[in-house]
Amino acid sequence: MSQHLSTDSRTTRPTWLRSGRRAARLAALGAVVALAGTTLVGCGSSGSNSTSASDSTSTTVDAAAQTALATAYKGLGSDLANLPKVTPKAGVNFYVISCGQAVSSCSAPTQAMMDAAKAAGWSAHMADGKLSPDGFAAAIRQAIAGGANVIVPVGFDCQAAQAAFQEAKKAGITVVGGGGPDDCKPALWASERPWVSGYTGVQEWNTFGQFGADWAYGQNGGDVKAITLTASTNSWGQWITDGFNAELKKLGGGSVEQNIDISDPETADGSFVQKVTTALLAHPDVNVLQVPVGGWLNAGLYQAIVSSGRKNLTIVVGGQSDASTMDLIRKGTQNGIKLGATPQAQEWGAWGSIDTAIRVLAGQKPVDIGEEIQAVDADHNLPKSGAYQGSVDWKSAFLTSWGKA
Repeated sequence: MSQHLSTDSRTTRPTWLRSGRRAARLAALGAVVALAGTTLVGCGSSGSNSTSASDSTSTTVDAAAQTALATAYKGLGSDLANLPKVTPKAGVNFYVISCGQAVSSCSAPTQAMMDAAKAAGWSAHMADGKLSPDGFAAAIRQAIAGGANVIVPVGFDCQAAQAAFQEAKKAGITVVGGGGPDDCKPALWASERPWVSGYTGVQEWNTFGQFGADWAYGQNGGDVKAITLTASTNSWGQWITDGFNAELKKLGGGSVEQNIDISDPETADGSFVQKVTTALLAHPDVNVLQVPVGGWLNAGLYQAIVSSGRKNLTIVVGGQSDASTMDLIRKGTQNGIKLGATPQAQEWGAWGSIDTAIRVLAGQKPVDIGEEIQAVDADHNLPKSGAYQGSVDWKSAFLTSWGKA
């Protein structure tokens, strides 16, 4: 299975963790050399060849910004070539546990997972976690009571409902990850959902933040003053923020002025909107807002920012972006606000969770499902309608491997 970006054969550490800054410097150096080669006569009275320090710095930053944008637009994923054949087990009673149907970033992959389960020949049910750890636990127990054979949680990790997952395991239920990590100790799930060869689950979430920082850096010419939002209920929220911070530091052209932790209950009652807009008001010099969940924008945040009259702000959604996020990007700039995202192909990932569950039940080793992640804005990688789907016919690949095509 091919990848858009490679890993270094000398180490298991992904190349982007090491090489982004080096690539930016090389590209910048090439631009400076090219400029020097075409400047035959300087502006000074002596007529000597010269390029001012400010001109050189500007050229270097411009080149680094273009390199960062190119990296984000190219992205990372798999082509799903040569998926091993597997026969779905018959008579499976499947439950998907949504992180919260009130948020589109939870409801969209939940529906896709139900569609995939039905395509595999399973009965499919949904239980709503209602955006709180107590809700997650109640939904898992609903699935246990409903006679579930397989459970997949969407949008939350094991520790968010550890006791309920322990009950599910005791009941003999197979739990497979829906993109989040099995961070319980000891592990309670049969398998997480593997992404791309050479990348751990943590590094997948880091990648959302990394590409978000690349895009924001490029859009602002290398000058980033950011507020980051961290989804604090689940461990993956910090991993997105960590990826953003690490890449911004590596690029060397920005700072994070403030981080705001936002819990699922705060998104459920809408109180996070005031929290974010107050921070933006306190930091008029901030030009980037990093948001980890696209559904937050359509839960009142985007409209509140537009209504506030805030101008010249770049908003980047790293991670869970659905069709509603793409719709906002299609509407174009409002009040000078640039909007972009670094989404995963959520439906692809949802089908990948079902593929993982099928292989676990069949006694096979789960395979990398490789849903693509790349930067999307009004001029790059934006689908004509609906959610971001990636560039691969993933549905046909899965159905063929299951013998359902």
